[in-house]
Amino acid sequence: MRRWQLSKRERKQLSRLLGELYGLDLDPESRVEKLVEDDSELIIIDGVASFIKLEGKYIPHLKILLRRPTALRVPRIVVDQGAVRPIARGADLMRPGIVEIEGDFEAGDVVVVVEPSRRLPLAVHRALYSRDQVETMEKGRVTKRLHHLGDRFWRLAEEAGV
Repeated sequence: MRRWQLSKRERKQLSRLLGELYGLDLDPESRVEKLVEDDSELIIIDGVASFIKLEGKYIPHLKILLRRPTALRVPRIVVDQGAVRPIARGADLMRPGIVEIEGDFEAGDVVVVVEPSRRLPLAVHRALYSRDQVETMEKGRVTKRLHHLGDRFWRLAEEAGV
């Protein structure tokens, strides 16, 4: 496992990119680190696992979504209680499990799947369809899992103490 602090120039580039993708306003004084292990890359901001580089793109880590739920502009899909356990264990999201959709998205966009009572994030998924298409569907798979509680990215953050 290798971990290092990003240079001022790298931090500025990353800040611009994350601002465009997720509306994150990164403080210029923030400590931004990169952690790399095998094929996994984690961005750590002020001691919190914040983003995962996956398939060449940055997706939010569940730790930042849990600690700073309003920090990022990401569409959310609320699931029914019956879908909570499968989603938390890494299942893709099927249409019958959706209770509510917050925010707009297109096919290929990153969405956060949240549980119904306290709206806590369970997983980060990639949408297979746009919001409009999902709302008209009655059945079928609507998102694909990218990151969930207890997966390798979660464990990597735990091992790094962030």
